[in-house]
Amino acid sequence: MQQKDFEDFKDFILSKNAYFTQGFALAYKDDVSRAVQVREGKDVKRLLPADSLSNYFYLRHEPQLKHEPKEPERLTDNGTQRLTFLDTQVVHLVAIVNHADAYQLVENLRNTAMMYDGLNVKPIATSWDRELVITSELSNMSQADITAALQRLKDETVVHIQAAMSKSYIPTNCIVNPINKEYHEQYH
Repeated sequence: MQQKDFEDFKDFILSKNAYFTQGFALAYKDDVSRAVQVREGKDVKRLLPADSLSNYFYLRHEPQLKHEPKEPERLTDNGTQRLTFLDTQVVHLVAIVNHADAYQLVENLRNTAMMYDGLNVKPIATSWDRELVITSELSNMSQADITAALQRLKDETVVHIQAAMSKSYIPTNCIVNPINKEYHEQYH
């Protein structure tokens, strides 16, 4: 799996759910502040808690990728058999929408995930208790900060869907330079 896979999935969610104004594919929990953030170029944008955003969602990834060998499905490549893998990552889809029906929002997001054919998306668990979702997403943040974030909630519906996303990986002989072109041009 690559970053583009998650960006494409984010774009698909936006295309099917017009009530979202923004989506973020590569969110993460900051080690220092414990807030949920995303990088946008050289800038960092806080997603949770965030007072300036409305009707948005983000995809937050677990920091590990599981590689499951697919022994029976070895591919033949010039007479040799290559081992293929099913790469799986746990992803958290968190959506915040004003005045939404939580059950309908969850159903829409599950249907959207199941329609997507760029990745295998398997919903695992869902929570629609907004206070529980916020507290969980901001875990390890100070209790005062979590309480302040909860007090700022007004009419927002907050849902969390945990999903396993997987994609087949077929090894190749191609090695690609992983350095971001914009970074390389700017700093070298």
